[in-house]
Amino acid sequence: MYILANWKNKLSLQSSKSLANDIYSRLVHQYLNIEIVIFPDDISLLGVKSILDSLSIVKIGAQDGPLDRTSSLTGSISAPNLSNVCDYVLLGHSERRIQLGETNEMVALKATVAIELGLVPVICVTKGTGTTLDPYSEIKAQLESIQDHIRRQGKYLIAYEPIDAIGTGISADPQEIKNTAETIRKMLSGLQGSSDIPVLYGGSVNAKNVNSFLSLEGIDGVLVGGESLNVDSFLKIVQKASDTQHSR
Repeated sequence: MYILANWKNKLSLQSSKSLANDIYSRLVHQYLNIEIVIFPDDISLLGVKSILDSLSIVKIGAQDGPLDRTSSLTGSISAPNLSNVCDYVLLGHSERRIQLGETNEMVALKATVAIELGLVPVICVTKGTGTTLDPYSEIKAQLESIQDHIRRQGKYLIAYEPIDAIGTGISADPQEIKNTAETIRKMLSGLQGSSDIPVLYGGSVNAKNVNSFLSLEGIDGVLVGGESLNVDSFLKIVQKASDTQHSR
């Protein structure tokens, strides 16, 4: 089970280090079968990694990755530096797709580079309005683009994030999440011959509702936003995830 914490750009460098220290000092249990991945902003990556590196269940991820391994690109972390610091990389988040115009092709290219570097890409997909005949057409296009580029070259995760649940405090309906996760798995099975790729849910996840998501068949973890910025809230989510894992 995966618990991913997307800190976005909400914390200063000092606040990121302080939160990492709080997690380090209070994450006393070695939760079995749970992997926690922290995604700080770029400037905080090294500081957070240095604090949390000795915790075996905590990994570090970047919030974006390079389009290729060699090109010069102002404002981007180089591929070698990224691979030296991170274990995971978050790609295709809806905020980047909407605000920066990232395309399915760009996300797929970044995922390819990440896998070549030995990183695990967490590829965000979202369901728009779709069409009357196929409400999942947008997700299908995103998954097909991934398949065209990476073709099971390595491990990756899919995170489903409904746009209207990102940062709104209003999470998606569990039944809708279950239906979408099942659809994603069927699509992946058809595209790649396998449905064992982990599928996560992200969108206004908190300690009160996390069990309703993690208890769903086909959901292998959550991508947490705002609630990961508070150590009490975040560790409650981790504990509830552990409880859910034991009850499965």
